[in-house]
Amino acid sequence: MIHLSPLRLGLIILIPIVIFSWYRSSVQQLPLIRDASIETLQQHLSDGTLTSEHLVRTYLARISEVNDEIHAVAETNPDALIIARHLDQERRISGPRSVLHGIPILVKDSISAHGMNNTAGSYCLEGAKTKMEASVISKLRDAGAIILGKTNMSQWGNARSVNSSNGWSSWGGQTYGVYVMGQDPCGSSSGSATSIAMGLVAAAVGAETVGSITCAAMKSNIVSIKPTAALVAKDNVIVSQRRGSLGPMTSTVRDAALLLNFMAGRSESDPLTINIPFKHYPDYLASCDTKALRNSRIGIPRNGLKNPIGSGINTTAIMQAFEDAVSLLRRNGATIIDNVNYPKYDDLYRSSPQSIFGPAEYKFDITQYFKNLSTNPHNIHNINDVIACSKSHPKEEFPFRDIVNLEKAAAAPDLDTPEVLNALKEMEFLGGEGGIDGALKAADADALILPSVICSDVPGFVGYPVITVPMGFLPTDTPVTKNPRKDLIDEAPNVPFGLCFIGTALSEEKLIGLAYSFEQLTKVASQRSPIVLPKTELRDMRGN
Repeated sequence: MIHLSPLRLGLIILIPIVIFSWYRSSVQQLPLIRDASIETLQQHLSDGTLTSEHLVRTYLARISEVNDEIHAVAETNPDALIIARHLDQERRISGPRSVLHGIPILVKDSISAHGMNNTAGSYCLEGAKTKMEASVISKLRDAGAIILGKTNMSQWGNARSVNSSNGWSSWGGQTYGVYVMGQDPCGSSSGSATSIAMGLVAAAVGAETVGSITCAAMKSNIVSIKPTAALVAKDNVIVSQRRGSLGPMTSTVRDAALLLNFMAGRSESDPLTINIPFKHYPDYLASCDTKALRNSRIGIPRNGLKNPIGSGINTTAIMQAFEDAVSLLRRNGATIIDNVNYPKYDDLYRSSPQSIFGPAEYKFDITQYFKNLSTNPHNIHNINDVIACSKSHPKEEFPFRDIVNLEKAAAAPDLDTPEVLNALKEMEFLGGEGGIDGALKAADADALILPSVICSDVPGFVGYPVITVPMGFLPTDTPVTKNPRKDLIDEAPNVPFGLCFIGTALSEEKLIGLAYSFEQLTKVASQRSPIVLPKTELRDMRGN
């Protein structure tokens, strides 16, 4: 019989109690996952209260809870857990690569990432693989980020149909907004936005030519940065190669700025990025300054609130919130220059060069993307092949959803014809000197502001940057209106809306500072929660 002294017996009893107390304390320290910033998650990864494997398991569980209802995620990375374990081991041996080490990120299903499909929402690209993944994905992986999966999107970036729905694709189904049942999520970066709103991932990447990031972020009560077209490489991405942008979609301006630090940069695969004048890229995170509004000059292009063909803001609540935001900016040190209009805004819609250049550009860009495929099961080589597949594949829902935009692209003249080149030249003028640059110069302003619902058209002509920040929610007396197809709710009580900060090329530093200041003054995003939320939290997956 073994006899233990009272001291040893006490230690034997005490050790399990201490271990249990430490375990319970560390679990209690873990944040609610929707509230956790990238930097907060990284701190928990660094101090050992969290592992990347634990984080990935939690996000996968949350996706599983809600995805059959919301259809935000088109596909998860089958290797995500293996990658997480590898990064956990690497952290233990040599430390983190960066603040993104072991942080899961979702990317739009138009951005090629090895190990997953890149369908642009169409079964026509099921199984198709590019020779190289997108440069932006490689940059994120090199920083230690985990590509958790691909988000659903409006099929072909809204370039297929005139009678389809935002957020619908044959591949991923119908993505819904999460603040009203049956809500239109806007798009085409629909799944990236709703994933952030529901806390399905720490950060997401979207793509935009005109409105795809900005509008989707607005409808999901989140932040987005649509950067200058040349700032982030777009090789192996299905998006406009001249005017389109890849940008971060996150819960906060700070997270978006942090992610942009790792996305921005030159790539030999994207000639547009080579001519960026920076010797050293800015630290966009350092631009998050609560004092940025002081001595700033902000212009309001009032003619941008209603375009000449009649559509515009018809919601009094949005305009009242906008005027309140203007007053808030003024009270906190900004000089507001009102009615600093886009000089040639009427011409933008009267001559409509986008209707000439857009289809021609799409036909060219999509063909170039197909040339980069190493595996092409459905033999898709050009726009006519996309049309034929869309008509014949049973899951493409033709003719229930038409192919009018694809047919316009197929019929468009070649990109190098005088008609198309003249249209491009006109667009660059109308968006630049006749638009944003003209207004900024007239007001000697740092930035322009507009409600997010109507801010994307002019920047989209020239690939200029836009940041959207939550500004409010439609009130309880808002009449319910549906989209043109009548299958989604466009306006209703509780639908979010935002404020846009617009600038000239490569003015992201200034815009981030202004957007961050506004966000910190208002904190609108925290005022409402989605009506659909998964329940799994980090503490629930501890030890799994």
